[in-house]
Amino acid sequence: MGTIPYTHWAYFPDEASARRCAMDLADFVTRIREPAISGAGWLLLAGRDVEVDYLPARHGEVEAIVERHGGTYDGGEATYLGTGRPVADPLLIGDDDATA
Repeated sequence: MGTIPYTHWAYFPDEASARRCAMDLADFVTRIREPAISGAGWLLLAGRDVEVDYLPARHGEVEAIVERHGGTYDGGEATYLGTGRPVADPLLIGDDDATA
């Protein structure tokens, strides 16, 4: 069926856990962001092109990796242009803290 750019979201209690998880997601573009509010978790975004037919399996794989590092998996999403064409998540395109 083809591929789409897809971004997984996960939260971690500390930066070190998020970074260790990002290392296990070496085939993804990753970004780590500080908590937006006090007490919130560190956000790890992990994106890559995914075969649509294998998306459910990839969810399970990423969720298992996140949980192994003490994180909470919050699902994922494909971002679309107004034309309906999928594009990379804008939060992954920024220039801050690329880890892969």
